[in-house]
Amino acid sequence: MNHHGSSSHLWLLISMVVSGVCLGNAQVPFPGKCPEVKLLDAFDAEAYMGVWYEYAAYPFAFEIGKKCIYANYSIIDNSTISVVNAAINRFTGQPSNVTGKAKVLGPGQLAVAFFPGQPLTKANYLVLGTDYESYAVVYSCTSVTPWANLKIVWILTRQREPSAETIAKAKNILDDNELSQAFLSQTVQKKCPQLEGNGTELSAEDDLDVDDFVTTVVPNAIEKA
Repeated sequence: MNHHGSSSHLWLLISMVVSGVCLGNAQVPFPGKCPEVKLLDAFDAEAYMGVWYEYAAYPFAFEIGKKCIYANYSIIDNSTISVVNAAINRFTGQPSNVTGKAKVLGPGQLAVAFFPGQPLTKANYLVLGTDYESYAVVYSCTSVTPWANLKIVWILTRQREPSAETIAKAKNILDDNELSQAFLSQTVQKKCPQLEGNGTELSAEDDLDVDDFVTTVVPNAIEKA
């Protein structure tokens, strides 16, 4: 057994955890190359458009301290999709959003970019399963070395608070692809604003309150420290 090689790979994974924010969109490190997943045979991009709420996801740097996370997709032209990701800051109660573009490269295989000059040539958003009306399971993986990869998984739903049956269907997709559910963190979708217009604005009657995480959990933790 090559203890030196095993130790080197372990330290590589540890360093990836520490510096994961700088290594791209995927945040959870795993050993080995990106595994093969079951891709869709067909994908109806038009049916996929609209608002999707994030039910759960792997840890993701850009979502730290956020709640009410959702994505809004709309068709720009025959080959380009507009992507708007939005959320509420759990500490300040203020909304934020970022706009990007995507291209469909294959059935359920999208290249998504949020930064100027970022190429739309490699699929980094794989829809592993969806019924278009209630759930979608999205996956991204980046091989950073021959011995390690970074993954992220999203469970998206059409409703902020989906049924248990809907989530069970989504989790079956993860099981079919042998993707761990252990790293999933459920997204807070309570005390969220009503969406209007293109889904990036707040309804006039909505109050931007901070949630219980700030008003109760954080003060209690400080008091006990």
